[in-house]
Amino acid sequence: MRNVETSTVPEPAARGSRPAPGGVNLRPLPDPARRPPMRLTLLPAALAAVLACLPAHAQNRASRAPAAPAACADFYTHANHGWLQANPASVAQPVRSRLSELSAASAQRHAALLTAAATSPPNDAERTLGLFWAAGTDEAGLDRNSQAALQAALAPLSRLRRPRDLPKVGGEFHKAGLFPMVEFVRVEETGGGRALAAVPAPLGLVDPAFYTSTDAAAQTLLGRYRGYVEAVLRASGLPDAEISPASEAVLQIETQLAQALAGEAAGTRSSDTLRAQDRRFVSLGLAELLEALDVEVPNLVVVSPAYFATLSRIAGERDVKRLQWYLRFRVVHRLAPDLGSAFRTAHGGFFAQTLRGLPAAPTRAEHMEGLLRRNLAGLVDAAYVLRYTPQERRERAAAVIGGVRNAAVVMVRESDPAAAKILADAKLDIAGSGTPAFDFSGLDFKRDDHVGNLRRLWRWQEARVLAGRSVAIDPLPAHVPAVQWIPSTSTLAVSAAALAPPLLAEGGATPEPRDFAALGALVGHELSKAIDAGTRGAGLSAIYSAQQPARGLRVDGARTLPMARADLAGLEFAWAAFTAAQPQADANAKKAFFTGWGELWAKTQTADNLRAELQTSPYAPNALRVNTTLAQFAPFGETFGCRVGANMRAKTPTAVWR
Repeated sequence: MRNVETSTVPEPAARGSRPAPGGVNLRPLPDPARRPPMRLTLLPAALAAVLACLPAHAQNRASRAPAAPAACADFYTHANHGWLQANPASVAQPVRSRLSELSAASAQRHAALLTAAATSPPNDAERTLGLFWAAGTDEAGLDRNSQAALQAALAPLSRLRRPRDLPKVGGEFHKAGLFPMVEFVRVEETGGGRALAAVPAPLGLVDPAFYTSTDAAAQTLLGRYRGYVEAVLRASGLPDAEISPASEAVLQIETQLAQALAGEAAGTRSSDTLRAQDRRFVSLGLAELLEALDVEVPNLVVVSPAYFATLSRIAGERDVKRLQWYLRFRVVHRLAPDLGSAFRTAHGGFFAQTLRGLPAAPTRAEHMEGLLRRNLAGLVDAAYVLRYTPQERRERAAAVIGGVRNAAVVMVRESDPAAAKILADAKLDIAGSGTPAFDFSGLDFKRDDHVGNLRRLWRWQEARVLAGRSVAIDPLPAHVPAVQWIPSTSTLAVSAAALAPPLLAEGGATPEPRDFAALGALVGHELSKAIDAGTRGAGLSAIYSAQQPARGLRVDGARTLPMARADLAGLEFAWAAFTAAQPQADANAKKAFFTGWGELWAKTQTADNLRAELQTSPYAPNALRVNTTLAQFAPFGETFGCRVGANMRAKTPTAVWR
């Protein structure tokens, strides 16, 4: 699963956060890099909270703080009065919202999961996860085991005495979970099916342009990279006399490989029999390598054949010492972030600070989070769902999500049967239900052997590729709250973390009215993106353009129209699902439905933050997403008895699919 916030107003993101690929995004937009002095916008409710904190002699003035407005005057503040009072924005915290609270709570649950998995795991998924996490976060253990782990990883090099030894040595490296020259993947074939392919092992600087550019800045960077190469080779125990020629050999070989990659179109392939490929790149011994890995394939795809031709020529040179140095660096570089402090300092100093411009290298926990995300996302998802999303909660979510989808199909079918079919055929992925269970059988981690764990993990991954066994990963991380329509697979995905208040209330398997208005309306919002609404709801552009959320600030109705229309359509679908599920719902239940929608968007922010949002966000401010949407929705006015023409009941409401 990938990121969520709710098909919503993105809120200012924390530094380094990764924005969701779309959908209900609970993360914020970054604040502008430069901004005028901060001015605070305090809603009446927030002002009341400030006054309540004044000394006793000033308490009398607090009585003048406005009470919650009537539902028909300002439903947003009416529904969120208490929360707004208790959560004023400030210079230190320019944005606060219920959705950011959900994200924070999900992050805390994720951290608690990792801690519990490392100390008292209740099931196999957590036990496997916990061993990996505990070993990787034990910095003293990394330092203690570093030299022994590195010696074990470099052991195959002792058997490289002449060029013809390379295929056998390469096989030993692969069996040890290390791939210094070639990696194997599965690629789609033009005639269908997935073929085994050899692809280049990544260069140290990854992008060939770093090696081939004559730009002064690139040359300076290359010089600093050489300093890194020397540092890790020295830390690996290479004699001082060999450091300079070894680093020179590494840069020469990587530059030649970079030139080969840059000289052909990206993704260039050579598809042929394994025997032909073996003859073409004779020094690499691809057939012998695959035989050592117990793989029988008649054909092999080679991606970037120019890279392999260059590597084969280098491997066939009589000076084996250069190849030994190069392979030594490739292994040390791959493991450097997970070895002793000398390796970690060198790697972080160059790649995090020099190359990426970060103030510091990632913490150990941040590094381990990255390893989990890239290598064991499915295991983390499985453990999170088992711990935090019991079956009855998933059943409750499925009832809401399925009900909204069915209601949308019925509503849309009346005017657009083709669009209704798109919705009817949409896949639903609820807390990973649409993705095959992550099969972690065969993973064998140890609490005091992090480098060994990594090598076993990488070998396990390669073995699955060679056997043609894919490892499916859910499109959204379980621990990140998200509701998202994924066009490429026609899937409505809802992460496990989204199945929590305020999106889904606590309780049993039976949905409540608020569930339909919060989670359900967000699902409806995303489903509406799957179909073309044409000119439906186009009048919302003018309605929002007339809104002035603060003095001198107006909404760009044209820019916010797609999301405003999705909000209204989502509410229409959710209401239809709610009334179908609870046809006997009384007035209180109907009021609870609309309160669920209003409370979802509770948010306070500074004036500067609001201004930045109005200039860039595809969403209108949250208060308008509540009030303007509900004012156009006749069932709201009918439920609360609002007179036609009141703030919360438009005389001529705009609809999308109703």
